[in-house]
Amino acid sequence: MNPDVPQSLTLVLSSARSGSTLLCRDIASLGGLGFPREYMKGFGAVAKRGEVSETDVLDRAARGSRKDAPTVAAIKLMVPQAAPTYRAISGRRLRPGAAMSQVVTWARHRFERVLLVFLVRNALDQAISNVVARETGVFHSTDPRFAGGPAELGLEDDDLNRRILHQLGPVVRNQQILSAVHAQHADLGLMMTYEQLTRDTEETTRALVAHARAQGFDVRRDVVTRKLTKIISDDRSATIRESFLDFLRREPGIWPSAHAAEFPWSAAAGR
Repeated sequence: MNPDVPQSLTLVLSSARSGSTLLCRDIASLGGLGFPREYMKGFGAVAKRGEVSETDVLDRAARGSRKDAPTVAAIKLMVPQAAPTYRAISGRRLRPGAAMSQVVTWARHRFERVLLVFLVRNALDQAISNVVARETGVFHSTDPRFAGGPAELGLEDDDLNRRILHQLGPVVRNQQILSAVHAQHADLGLMMTYEQLTRDTEETTRALVAHARAQGFDVRRDVVTRKLTKIISDDRSATIRESFLDFLRREPGIWPSAHAAEFPWSAAAGR
């Protein structure tokens, strides 16, 4: 057996603007778990033409290997990337939810060890983050355009509200997919939330390390190295949220009740 052929896989399942970049950097900083990133990004076009196979998926996952653990592949798979990935593996077309579950099943059979981590976020906050990133073109704090800080992004609340409403549907659907896939693989998958990840680093690190070691991974460190800078400050995010909820109350035909708790995005995801 070739000692450098990946025998283990770190697989992070998430959706856009859920904090997955932060989570994957945490995983990489622990050592021994690879560096999961979106190596399947842009895979859909070639998968649709039938020009890729399981070997291509394995090659991309192997990009997540690191010198401290060359036999550990790692990948971050977003919900829209699940269908083309599974099509490359099997030649079959499935909807995103079924495809994502089948990718996990494939990984469980293909690798000796799998570190499976799910990440979700409060749906309204995720939709707000998605819209702000698209409107400003700033997706990460390392972007030079972020130098002025969150308050200098020049957002207009009236323009944001309808875009946030438009984004909520896809965000909620993605969360439903992630929750369903986690339920199908609950014996292996660790569910985490953005809220936990950003508010209690020590607790989420302990959970991640314990889960990885339980699956047979050789985690090198017990503490993550992290620098967290939010694109939107907590105060600014709260202002945008309140503006959006007020927009729902004012718009005819949108607000079905006086109780926000009836909306699917009102409760923290993963609660």
